[in-house]
Amino acid sequence: MMRRLGIAGMIATLVLLAVGPARAADVVPGATVEERAVNGAKAYLKKLGVEKLDLTMMMVSLFAKAQPKYLDEWEKLTGIRIKTIEYGYTEIPAKIMADAVAKTGQYDIYNHQMYMLPDAVEAGVVIPLDDFAARGQPYFDDIPKTLRSEMYYKGKLYTFFTDGDQTVLALRKDLVELPQARAAFKAKFGREPGCPDTWKQWEELASFFNGKKGQNFYGITLEKDLYGAQEYRAREFGYRWWQGRFSSKNKLMFDRNMKPLIDGPEGIETTREMVSLTKYMPQDVFGWGTPQNYPFFAQGNSFSISTFPSIVGYANKAQGTVISGKILPCVVPGSVVKGKLVRRSVQPAGTNYMVSKYSKHPEAAYWFLQWFTGPEMGNRAVADPDGFWDPFRPSQGKDPKIAEKYGSKDFVTITLENARIAVPMIPLQGNREYFDALDVNLQEAFHGRIAPEEAMKRTARQWEKITDDIGRKRQIEAWKYVVESGAYLDAEGF
Repeated sequence: MMRRLGIAGMIATLVLLAVGPARAADVVPGATVEERAVNGAKAYLKKLGVEKLDLTMMMVSLFAKAQPKYLDEWEKLTGIRIKTIEYGYTEIPAKIMADAVAKTGQYDIYNHQMYMLPDAVEAGVVIPLDDFAARGQPYFDDIPKTLRSEMYYKGKLYTFFTDGDQTVLALRKDLVELPQARAAFKAKFGREPGCPDTWKQWEELASFFNGKKGQNFYGITLEKDLYGAQEYRAREFGYRWWQGRFSSKNKLMFDRNMKPLIDGPEGIETTREMVSLTKYMPQDVFGWGTPQNYPFFAQGNSFSISTFPSIVGYANKAQGTVISGKILPCVVPGSVVKGKLVRRSVQPAGTNYMVSKYSKHPEAAYWFLQWFTGPEMGNRAVADPDGFWDPFRPSQGKDPKIAEKYGSKDFVTITLENARIAVPMIPLQGNREYFDALDVNLQEAFHGRIAPEEAMKRTARQWEKITDDIGRKRQIEAWKYVVESGAYLDAEGF
């Protein structure tokens, strides 16, 4: 039967059944996802003949303030205490790979980002969760299919997440609404200023809404220099945003034989667009991550920014912000392909949770994952003002506490649309190597040292070598699963 269904059918069947069938006697009782997780954890402790159990989670340090309250709650509900060992997110991939070699069993749960999954699976350091999930019956049906696809690798469930980190575009509403600016912009570009449909339209906005300190800017005096745009250009960041832009050309990054397609017109155009927009950004952007980009925008230094969803809550509520209530959230721009507007956001991070192969209690670890990422608990986490978990489930658009966190119900609607069209960052083994090759060549193009055409040519050549080093046959098989799961929607080139 599975052979007749094909890979796409297999994955669709898994999703429709939540995570596969289980005999009624095997399903843990409980009316909700979270209740079944608690009951499953209690039953596991009862089977062991203990009342308490200690687990350890390798955790991204960003969540040091928010995560502990939920770990405490879990311990009170179940008797399972989860200790954390914190690292920066850039450190964790190497830590997980080291654990694959050392096999110490020190960690039961790995917390990182979605793109880490393929390498973790291929290193044999994490386990599939399908059997546990068949008993726990988590609910995935309302998760957008592109994000849902990232929970699987080669058709098996390996990770849970509760964070929609899909990109968003935010504009300065107060500047867009200046009457003189609106009239001048319309006279120049033939349309009203506002959320752009295309990347070209965003650059037009950036070219218009910028100026120097002291300048009379359409009826107001600028108190500081105003830059037209912010988008990540630093090493380790720019390549992430490139992938969303490229996907809006409705082209896959590889064909069915893993030949790179990025050195074609779509990849060159994507790179050229990013290079062109950079002239409207502060020069320091080449060294900025989120801790620098967020306050720069919130302090009124730029007109627009493409970043993570949490920028809206930050700019509305952070200490020192001067633009609270003055933000216009937008669906990410797109590209016109064969007469049709195609928009694609990207998931540059997305906090996830995996179970270590070397855990002495993988079932206990699993039950925490199901509980914390379930629809009810997930909504609580996303609404948490201390947390960096962002919306991705449609039900989160109806939660007033989530709207309150961001200071904008309109924003939640917008980010959920961005979630619906979010694509993953190359979900293949060795993706860090693919990313790094792209990153290095983009930096050369951003700084004007090579042309966009050369940047893509070099990257494609390096990607071919990476594929051969890992094993082309293995990568072809994995890429087939990715494409047929719908991870890139209806992109062409396979």
